[in-house]
Amino acid sequence: MEEALLSLRRWMSHGSPRQFYSEIAYKIEPRGYEAEIDGETVTCYRVKKQGGLLGIGARRVRTPVLVLTKKGASIEIDEEHADPEFVALLGELLKAH
Repeated sequence: MEEALLSLRRWMSHGSPRQFYSEIAYKIEPRGYEAEIDGETVTCYRVKKQGGLLGIGARRVRTPVLVLTKKGASIEIDEEHADPEFVALLGELLKAH
């Protein structure tokens, strides 16, 4: 997983957090994830619907799977919210670019 995180750091360091967000947001959405940007931080979430009956009244539950923050020239990754499955998926999606 360390190699995949290093690769993500390289991708994000090539531009601004907004560019990184724009690059990944549309790629991860069809796979049940979504991205959000707040300042210099990009957060990715796994999105699932819970509860309800036949889809009525279900609520969306968002679980953070990756948090990247650009601080100056460095990229910080919150290891607590770095889901190995998502990191591998994102690495493959960016490699295909």
